[in-house]
Amino acid sequence: MKKAKKAIFIGAIIIAAMLFMQVTAVPTEPSTTNPKVISSTLKAINQPIPRAVNQGNVLISADNPDGDDQHPQVTKNSQGTLIVVYEQSLDILSQNIPVVWSPDGEQWTMQFIFDSIEFTEGSGILQYPTIVYNAPNDLLFLTMLDPIAEMYNAEMSFIQGDIATAEEASWYGISGQDSQNYQYSSCTSTNNFFVSTTTEDGYGMTQTLGLGYFTYPDFEHPANMGGYYYDGQSIHESGPATGLEMDVGGNRIYLTTETEGQITVKTATADENLLTSGEMQNEMDKYADIEQWPGEYIGSGTDPDVSSSGNKVCVVYVQGGDVKCSYSTNGAGYEPEHNWQVSTVATGATAPAVYMTGDTVYCAYVKDGNVYRTESNDAGAAWGTPEQVNDVDGTASGEADSVALIDLGVIFTDTRNGAKDIYFGGGQAAPLITVKSVSGGFGVSAEIANEGTADASNIEWTMSFDVPLMILPSDGEINGTISSLGVGDSETVSSGFILGFGKAIITVTASGASKSVSGFVLGPLVLGVS
Repeated sequence: MKKAKKAIFIGAIIIAAMLFMQVTAVPTEPSTTNPKVISSTLKAINQPIPRAVNQGNVLISADNPDGDDQHPQVTKNSQGTLIVVYEQSLDILSQNIPVVWSPDGEQWTMQFIFDSIEFTEGSGILQYPTIVYNAPNDLLFLTMLDPIAEMYNAEMSFIQGDIATAEEASWYGISGQDSQNYQYSSCTSTNNFFVSTTTEDGYGMTQTLGLGYFTYPDFEHPANMGGYYYDGQSIHESGPATGLEMDVGGNRIYLTTETEGQITVKTATADENLLTSGEMQNEMDKYADIEQWPGEYIGSGTDPDVSSSGNKVCVVYVQGGDVKCSYSTNGAGYEPEHNWQVSTVATGATAPAVYMTGDTVYCAYVKDGNVYRTESNDAGAAWGTPEQVNDVDGTASGEADSVALIDLGVIFTDTRNGAKDIYFGGGQAAPLITVKSVSGGFGVSAEIANEGTADASNIEWTMSFDVPLMILPSDGEINGTISSLGVGDSETVSSGFILGFGKAIITVTASGASKSVSGFVLGPLVLGVS
């Protein structure tokens, strides 16, 4: 949340509490640990999201048609279920975090809505959610921020991995004694440790990093750890930090940030025995304390994202208007032993997101208002031909953190409906019907094509005529059906005999796609179509 709005939000907390009572949360007393902790339970709502069109991109934030939805993040569980979180801004007084899921990218369900007005000291404003799936414990770990809450600004939740049957979610909030102005959060997990990182002002520093390790189900710090760590920047100057992203590969924890126009990578071992060894360095936990994590600048840039697999890692970011990928192998001990190399993913692009599995890397980004996905089969060194994900040209948001990515598809922020909405696309094979051209002559002809990745059947089409005098068809509309269209195929449909007179607007629609042209109807002829 931008600082300029802070005073407005603080004054509106009481009003927001009366207006938005959407969740049931029963807080307990905070513990005496540092940072202070409070907990509650959130009940599931299990609400299916209506699907307007059964082809193309899928609107997954359909419950909020007039408000802005942004900053999506995505993960998947062991069953391949997609789980997405995002910011849902209902109005200036309320910003929630929905948790939605889909078994196939087509049908989506909203399982939870986190609304901090129902949480102790909450303001009703939640931002920057991140969710990861932890396979060893079959758990989802969600982090988010309430930047203007009086306490418990950093908030976290455990949700069972089989989210379709999850009836409740735990909800924790923590407060540091000397911290304020929380802005960004991110998370990841090792086998048994759940790791949360935030940026905040405190201890005389601006937007420094705070990091905690937590265990399930007790939400305690692992044994032999000092608790919650703050980055005093004695080894690497990582602040003021923005745009946090985290991931864990086979042997390392990764954290990327933007540090005043430089891309910072901080990294630690993922070996839980080393993390809890108690070995000291500079009178701090050598392996666990984020201040002791090795850090480096890998290049100038903005809007970083990171993904790691095995002993390999890719960091994507925007540099000079282009999307770059810094890729490397790494060591498993304290020193990461990187050997960074750089490739260009796309020119004139923004909002990159990355997902890595083995040597295969997927990258999505926004260019000229469209979302594209491309693939590397050599761990980030070279990139294939990009494919457009969105099915409405020019409406994708290119702001930072507007795209999220997984191998099953792309989650992106789109403005085609006048507000920011969250869409899913580019996942499983699906047809994409387009109206390629409309022409006149004796009646009207239109070429309808399937530009998707799966065959289509029973494609209904309509030609409508807006003409001062229209005799045939008397209702100004002609309908038909194409029985099938294979991938890359097209078919020309015709109005047949028409009869009318005057300037005309002719619109052809097919499976949600449409194209309008103007012309002049002179009896059975349609002239000057453009």
